[in-house]
Amino acid sequence: MLEIYLFINPVGSQCYQSEKNILRLVDPLDNEVRFRFVPFLNLNTVTAIMNARHLPLNDLKIRNKIFNIVYQAALDYKAALFQGSRRGRNYLLNVQKHIIEYGEDYCDEIILEVAKKSNLDLEMFQKDRVSKFTVESFKRDQQMAAEMKIQSHPTAVLYDLDKFDFGVSFTDCASYDLLKDLCTGKFNTQLISTKKGESKYKEHPSIHIL
Repeated sequence: MLEIYLFINPVGSQCYQSEKNILRLVDPLDNEVRFRFVPFLNLNTVTAIMNARHLPLNDLKIRNKIFNIVYQAALDYKAALFQGSRRGRNYLLNVQKHIIEYGEDYCDEIILEVAKKSNLDLEMFQKDRVSKFTVESFKRDQQMAAEMKIQSHPTAVLYDLDKFDFGVSFTDCASYDLLKDLCTGKFNTQLISTKKGESKYKEHPSIHIL
């Protein structure tokens, strides 16, 4: 069985592509796959967003705005997940389509439109997106990210529970071919040998053994 955790910026274009790669990969795989898209946010990821958009890093107003948007988007996604994983993922992908493909701003109007389109209970969603329980759930995600040594998004962590007893993280999540090779076991022999200290893994610098 494969377990995949993808740590994301819920309104990020690279993360959006990485999510679609995982969904594309999961269907044809013969073995059972469990996967989660996990929102991840810290000061370093905000800086990375600002760098990608060529924004001045010393502009605190812009920095705070980006942080608040990503933070609220993360809470909204968590709130949607409380109504089921499939509905939560549909909500996330629909939000990203509006933000990334249609170029719309993240705002309450878009959020509620997408929530309705994703068949969410709107009253429950509205309560959950501002609840303490949702905040605590998000904090647990950040703790898990710290334990897995996540530093940037998108980063995926893969556990092949049938083949080895350690995790593999990789940051080149936009590469469908790399993701497929990892999930189909192409690198298993090298990874196990590296874990045992018999060799050094150098083929892909974006891959790390946890």
